[in-house]
Amino acid sequence: MAVIMKVVVFLLVLAVLMAPFPAAADIFCDNVKVVADALPKNTSASAVHFATSTVGQAPNVVYAMSFCRGDIVNDTACAECVASTFARIFRETPPELECYRDASYFVDCPVFYSGDNDTLAPFSATDEQEPFERWNINVITGDDAGRIVGLIRELLVQTVQRAASAAPLRFATGTMDSGTNFPMVYSLAQCTPDLSAGDCLACLQRLVGKINATMALRMGAQIHVMRCYFRYEAYVFYDGQPMLRINGSLSPAPTPEPTTTPTKRKSKLWVIPVVAVPLLAAASLCFVFYSPCFKRYRRKGKATRAGSRRTQDEDELVLDGKNSDFSVFDFEQILDATDNFAEENKLGQGGFGAVYKGHFPDGLEIAIKRLASHSGQGFTEFRNEVQLIAKLQHRNLVRLLGCCSQEDEKILVYEYLPNKSLDFFIFGTSTALLLHFLNFV
Repeated sequence: MAVIMKVVVFLLVLAVLMAPFPAAADIFCDNVKVVADALPKNTSASAVHFATSTVGQAPNVVYAMSFCRGDIVNDTACAECVASTFARIFRETPPELECYRDASYFVDCPVFYSGDNDTLAPFSATDEQEPFERWNINVITGDDAGRIVGLIRELLVQTVQRAASAAPLRFATGTMDSGTNFPMVYSLAQCTPDLSAGDCLACLQRLVGKINATMALRMGAQIHVMRCYFRYEAYVFYDGQPMLRINGSLSPAPTPEPTTTPTKRKSKLWVIPVVAVPLLAAASLCFVFYSPCFKRYRRKGKATRAGSRRTQDEDELVLDGKNSDFSVFDFEQILDATDNFAEENKLGQGGFGAVYKGHFPDGLEIAIKRLASHSGQGFTEFRNEVQLIAKLQHRNLVRLLGCCSQEDEKILVYEYLPNKSLDFFIFGTSTALLLHFLNFV
């Protein structure tokens, strides 16, 4: 009996010794999943909707931080928002990676995590973190452009000052009415609540300096670092009433700024679609779309982008044509319009992908063609096809409203006509079929 027990013990010890040890990457990613599960609850439970987390042991420690936008006051909504951000990070992680080791996602509820404890380091006015910038494609033009630009800059200055002084959330919103037919401009600024008023102001003023250095101001922009960000748009993008208002008659008209488009900064640009306004004169349509949402940070080094392995050509979508009704949509707009591609909104499935019915906030009904990844169509083919379809105008063709190309998503957005045959949407995606169709009508 004793011999049998010794043999059993020997086999158990041998099995333990031969068992594979978990890889370091697996441990780190497991810790990321723990953070993703805990941080939404911790953030929403905080009175200021802000939380940090440290999980694991060296060398696989995960340092994380998240907060909800100041106008998201409901705890449940805040938790769902942070959880949604983590879900997007995991969804957009390439198949060859189990997880990112550094991720920063700038949305309504920003999430940051890294294996570097600098992620949770106190704010420093000498921080060299490179801002993440998203610029609207449209430049403010017209005879009144100089005064409008001055008003927007004043709006941002006041919004930033209000946010810095607004304890405990460090959050403020504003609006500007120029007193002309130029659309209302809305602004938002926010810091993480753990910053002092002085640190918050210093952080935001550094970002606003990017606007002041821009010779030709755009119709909208978002500029972020981990501890603070601001945004302005020519449409309402936050809930609740603005905390401050600027009337155009209160500010003198500054010297008009040059209206030439600045050199494109491809490593930073992310287009945010907006509704066209009469003051935006354009001889032709030219949309530039860039979609990375991830950034990796080193506080004392150059920031690099993660989350995309595409070529430079695939980072840019340029559409030349004369159809001013054509738009480049953000993927978030597509998700909202289709209720996250809900099955009940699915109209059909063809060889090129699925078609969904959706609607924009203004009530416009749309048909969204989500091209299948196995369709064999690369980015270049997609770009060429969109360029051609955008130029086609025919009484028998459903109107193409725009497109979306973000990460692996390639989407065409058509006007939805209830009486139109679904065959066009389901089977008529390729340029060849469109041209064939035109030859017989």
